[in-house]
Amino acid sequence: MTERMPVFVGVVTLAAGAALVVSPRLLTGRLGLEGQDLAVRALGAADLVLVPGLLWGRPRWPWMIGRAALNLAQAAYLQGVAPQSSSPQLAKGGAGLLVGLTAADGATALALRRAGS
Repeated sequence: MTERMPVFVGVVTLAAGAALVVSPRLLTGRLGLEGQDLAVRALGAADLVLVPGLLWGRPRWPWMIGRAALNLAQAAYLQGVAPQSSSPQLAKGGAGLLVGLTAADGATALALRRAGS
């Protein structure tokens, strides 16, 4: 199961990153954030940078660490823009979700490292 987790995370990361790059208003509109489209596109592009390593990299554990680190950066972004949002609790909830995903991705990275993959 641990060996397959980077592929699952890679597919989700591909979908989320592509959506943010192509249509940042999916996030900025929902959160009521004006003038944040470029920042959200940058977050999506950062997601896309990780996809090849998550899907095909060898070893994959460094890519899972990258995913965990990016989760924290994205969480910090959401927490930082929450006061500007028309839905600050939603932004903070998204930040909390990303922090939780950091723990899962980090644990997966450690398990993969121990397994040598």
